Amino acid sequence: MKKVALITSGGDGAGINAVIHIIASHPDINLFGFNGGYQGILTSEPVPLTREVAQHQALGGVHYVQTGRSDLPYTQEGRSKLIRKLQSEEFECLIVCGGNGSQRAARLLHDEGMPTLFIPMTVDNDVIGSDYSIGYDTALNQLIQLLYGFHDTAANMPGRIFLIEVLGGNSGNLALESTIAGAADLAIVPEYSTKMSDITRVVQQKLAKQKSLIIVCSESAYENKDYQSGQQGVSFEIAHAIEAATGIRVRKSIAGFYLRAGRPSFRDASLGAKIGSKAAQCILKERFGHMVGVTGDQIIAQAYQDITESLITLSAQTVEVAKYHHQVISEGR
Repeated sequence: MKKVALITSGGDGAGINAVIHIIASHPDINLFGFNGGYQGILTSEPVPLTREVAQHQALGGVHYVQTGRSDLPYTQEGRSKLIRKLQSEEFECLIVCGGNGSQRAARLLHDEGMPTLFIPMTVDNDVIGSDYSIGYDTALNQLIQLLYGFHDTAANMPGRIFLIEVLGGNSGNLALESTIAGAADLAIVPEYSTKMSDITRVVQQKLAKQKSLIIVCSESAYENKDYQSGQQGVSFEIAHAIEAATGIRVRKSIAGFYLRAGRPSFRDASLGAKIGSKAAQCILKERFGHMVGVTGDQIIAQAYQDITESLITLSAQTVEVAKYHHQVISEGR
């Protein structure tokens, strides 16, 4: 029987309960969760995650194991405290579910003697080494529902410009994919030009041919170097520039943290279950020091040292479609 700890770290992601359910269901794994992320390992008691309990939460939107943010694992002292606590409780492995920062922390702990596994979980879908992260598809579905309403309002009130700011950190995945699927007119993303002159030029060109405009803007698509991931309202500066250039008041909306919420989509529930199954196999084979992620249509366990650093997170096919239909500003950064 393997005694295993699990935390969720950073932002939440619908579908992670499916991961937990599958791991907890294995008869040879004794799974426990710490609420509150890395900090919770020190400040909370481990919660038994049994099949009977986890099954009823598998399709829920509320994490069975609550998440949290902490700088604790980024210092030598913090890592030492975490490792001592986990080893004193006789845990053989720590499963970390989160984004890139959480992945780095998991690798640091593993290098210092605490076996870890990492599972990508972020609506930004920007985890290095995995084509997909838990929560992304659910966020896209939430965003598409919002765009339905904007299309109706744009038809009812022609002559308006609508600007919707979405999450994404330093990746434009959410904005670009939803623009294509949601038939929006323009995506403003950090991977391509966010110069005010380029944006206002494209907006004016589009307004000359159509009655209204729907723009989806990534939260980090902003020239201000002081931007920090998760900061909201940065798109308002872009809206002000558009208003000055067009003389039309921009109707601004921030989708924000609503996109993280809700019951998981089919894809998140299905991939969550498959990732959980692969993670359980890794635990039983003691294949620690791996990220269990997605490459193409395959669930794979990739050793930390084999994960290649990359700044490319946008799908080439998605970019090609967006450029062809003039839904993204073509100029690069």
